[in-house]
Amino acid sequence: MTGKLLFTVHTLNRRLFNTTLLRRRNFDGHIVSLHQAGFHWLKNMLSFILIERYGLPSMTDIRDNSVIGHPRSPPVYNNIPRIVHSHSLPHLLTLKIPGIHFPHYLVLVRDLRTSLISHYERFKRRYNNIGFSEYLRGDIHQKKFFSDIYSRIRFMNEWGNLLQRDDNRLMFLRYEDLQADAERELQRVIDFFGIGTIPTTVIENAVRENNRHNMAKRQQPEKNTYIVRCGPEMPVDYYFDCENQAFLVDTCRELLKHDFGYHYSYNTSPDIHRNMS
Repeated sequence: MTGKLLFTVHTLNRRLFNTTLLRRRNFDGHIVSLHQAGFHWLKNMLSFILIERYGLPSMTDIRDNSVIGHPRSPPVYNNIPRIVHSHSLPHLLTLKIPGIHFPHYLVLVRDLRTSLISHYERFKRRYNNIGFSEYLRGDIHQKKFFSDIYSRIRFMNEWGNLLQRDDNRLMFLRYEDLQADAERELQRVIDFFGIGTIPTTVIENAVRENNRHNMAKRQQPEKNTYIVRCGPEMPVDYYFDCENQAFLVDTCRELLKHDFGYHYSYNTSPDIHRNMS
């Protein structure tokens, strides 16, 4: 079975039989993110805003799910917008069954290169310290790594397909836009989830209190991996030499349908960012 055919078979299997988003719909909002796309940063800033608005206890650490939870462990408070997070793919029928409630879906994405680098640096010890080039080439059978280039491309394709719908329950956010103007993008998220009027000072404080340095101090030291990487980081070109960059472009050219404006190859949908803003 060719790589492209195997990728298509895996995609169809998840599109038809991954029913998570059909079974777990009883929420106001759902943040679905690419792996290593900055979700914990967004979660902590948005949780800070909800804590300030509703007078809730502070989060115990950056993984605390009490304010923004997971579909299997929802938020513990009943008087706030119920927002959850996962990396799930949409089912074929997501948002397409008349009369059935679905939450608002915020799709968080990031440049494939920096997302892959972040994942590699976080988990390389669990992968027996393989080189980045080996990790980059992934496992199209989806058994070797927690996530890789193929799972990321599948995420972007499936949510990209859904985001083409003219539906006010859908919004996407790029990590790089959040980096460029966190306050502006947080306001978009607040409006999208219908959280209400939030003072500008609260949004500013949410950004300031959840910078990398402060979040690093609130990690769980007993965990084997760190969500927030500390210390100097090598540039993208250190990982993506000419050979690795060529592999990325060739793989995207063959498999990626929606690039969310990152322009990895010539056959993707370069206008998706403009069309879905």
